[in-house]
Amino acid sequence: MNKLLLPVLFAFSVTSAAAAIAAESDGGIPYKWAPWKDPNNPLTLKMTEEKDVLFERRDQSAGPKREPGLYYPNRYNFGPTWTSIPTFLGAPIAQTPADLKAGKVDIAMFGMTVGDQMLPGGRFAALQMRSLIDYLSYPAQGEDQFIGVDIGKLVMADYGNAAANWMADNQINLDEVHKIVSEIISADAIPVGIGGTHIQSYGFMTALAEKYGPGEVAVIHIDAHYDAYKAGAGRFVHNGSFMKLAVEKGVINGNDIIQVGLRGSTPGAYDLNWMRKNKLRFHFQAEIEKNGWDAVMAKVLEEVKGRKVYVTFDMDGVDPAYAPGVGTAEPDGLTAGQAIQLMRALGIQNEIVAAEFNEYNPFLDDAHQTTGILMDRLIRSLLAGIQGRREGITDPYYYDPERINHGSD
Repeated sequence: MNKLLLPVLFAFSVTSAAAAIAAESDGGIPYKWAPWKDPNNPLTLKMTEEKDVLFERRDQSAGPKREPGLYYPNRYNFGPTWTSIPTFLGAPIAQTPADLKAGKVDIAMFGMTVGDQMLPGGRFAALQMRSLIDYLSYPAQGEDQFIGVDIGKLVMADYGNAAANWMADNQINLDEVHKIVSEIISADAIPVGIGGTHIQSYGFMTALAEKYGPGEVAVIHIDAHYDAYKAGAGRFVHNGSFMKLAVEKGVINGNDIIQVGLRGSTPGAYDLNWMRKNKLRFHFQAEIEKNGWDAVMAKVLEEVKGRKVYVTFDMDGVDPAYAPGVGTAEPDGLTAGQAIQLMRALGIQNEIVAAEFNEYNPFLDDAHQTTGILMDRLIRSLLAGIQGRREGITDPYYYDPERINHGSD
């Protein structure tokens, strides 16, 4: 062979090989070197063939033998955070649906740990909420100072955390949220998720739709953002798009969504058109400012009257003056008092079938843990409303006469 042709042939073979590899690529890493890619669907990621150890449940039979039921991990009957093993509201622990059933649990709180924010920290909120430096953090008892009921009459349990893989696509983590919510519902308890980020709501909604059917549960969505963004961000569902996917996949009906406190730079014309087309009911902060909180709250309560309700509360729905520890802060918003009033009123008026409080970022909170303490009080206010309803209170605007008149009038 002519030696002059060797470099040419070598260059041709290298170029041909490179072209062949490029033909098996989407412009990024070639498919043969990226087993997580699906060459037939660029929107789909394939997961590892190995077992994901983070979602492997502990074999309860391998531990100490015990009868199903609730148990307290602490040595003392009463004690502040620093003398106890922290649980949500000082509640006893449950690990399985059998524990929930045996304990006749009314409210099963669980930690949510999916981090899906540009500013990291939300995954640690559940741990922070169990150990707030707050005089009310343990135990869950005492009378609500608006309607005069004791939330300690509710049987509560800390159902642990829902596992989340910090390395994987967050869509995968939603399966575990769905499973935990479904387990709690199967035990006839109300699931209350605490912490994490708002993408987790999709797992709540799928579990509720599986239990009750689409269209049977109204969604009260308190948020600065409408969370129905059309942008995919490389995934089918993310922190800002879960509402859109839920509607378009038939998990919920658009007219079952009531949004409160919307503001910020979106939605624009396209998104507002989508919201109206799908009959979402929305209450922007502009409406609250123009018409007043009392008028807007009355409208919200009327829109959900007689419905089963799922509350999904993003802490950035509250003015950052009251809740600074959030990842996507927007000035203005609900006051702490308005948010507390709404939670209490919904608990009284409606059958609450699920609730979750998310988007608290303890890394961004102030030294007094103002955001965490407000989240705690929002949860307690909803529980007070639920207990008030059980005690026969029917007026969402009810106030205990003992607390509005000192007796001299």
